[in-house]
Amino acid sequence: MAKYRVESTSLNLRSQPVVAPSTKIAVLHHGQSVEKLEVASDPEWWRVSAVINGLSVTGFVNSSYLTAANDFVAPSSTKKIGAVHMSTNRLIQRASPSGRAFPLNESEQPQRTSKNLEKAAELRSIIDWLRVEDSARYKPKSGETYCNIYAYDYCYLANVYLPRVWWTSKAISKLQKGENVVPVYDQTILELNANSLYNWISEYGNDFGWRRVVDLTELQNEANSGSVCIMSARRKELNRPGHICAVVPETIGRNAVRKNGVVTCPLQSNAGATNFRYGGSIWWTSEKFSGFSFWVHA
Repeated sequence: MAKYRVESTSLNLRSQPVVAPSTKIAVLHHGQSVEKLEVASDPEWWRVSAVINGLSVTGFVNSSYLTAANDFVAPSSTKKIGAVHMSTNRLIQRASPSGRAFPLNESEQPQRTSKNLEKAAELRSIIDWLRVEDSARYKPKSGETYCNIYAYDYCYLANVYLPRVWWTSKAISKLQKGENVVPVYDQTILELNANSLYNWISEYGNDFGWRRVVDLTELQNEANSGSVCIMSARRKELNRPGHICAVVPETIGRNAVRKNGVVTCPLQSNAGATNFRYGGSIWWTSEKFSGFSFWVHA
């Protein structure tokens, strides 16, 4: 029997080749191995078998979310608590809302690679390329917003680590003992939302080159020099979204707000309820947040 693996972060296994709540049997996660048994009347749907937690199950899946086992990009194991990203051979692009747990892999996507004053220009190129205001990847939908996705993409293209996924507590315990751990979605790694990112950067930021600052003028000056700068806040109600956004280099006609030469509101690039390349307001002092912080990465 032909073997395949799940390419999406999750894929519903169904009792019938019909999308309905009543047909769900189980959820298959990224990397799950399945065997193709037969093609359904709708050729896009296959009947497959899989082993989930030692239990053999059969059902139907949409085959477009599978890839041949030999073509699957398997993640490498590690023995240390380090940067981790999801991997795939699927095209992950700005124009699609799918694949938000994966880094972008479009051809000729810009990066920040300079070690000099060109860094700021490269950051502006990244912002313009991401097109946050009209890219489907960041478009809010049904009350869901994607500030964490945009912040991740911005940092990823700038060659700075901000996690989209991070190790589970059990995986960290094993890594601390020097054991091999493979990054497996929903088993050893989990997606981080904005509230989780606030906690992560407070705990791990220094280990990955992030430096905390408290002065907004310093934060804006660092961005103007080409450093990657972010603002992060955690909600009081943890079941509600926090927020994270980039503070970005000023350019002609796009400036931070200053009073007597002191920055009172830095220039921001944002995804959320409203998406914009350049702008911003003083949002982090809102009573809905339990804490906020500013960070710089050279």
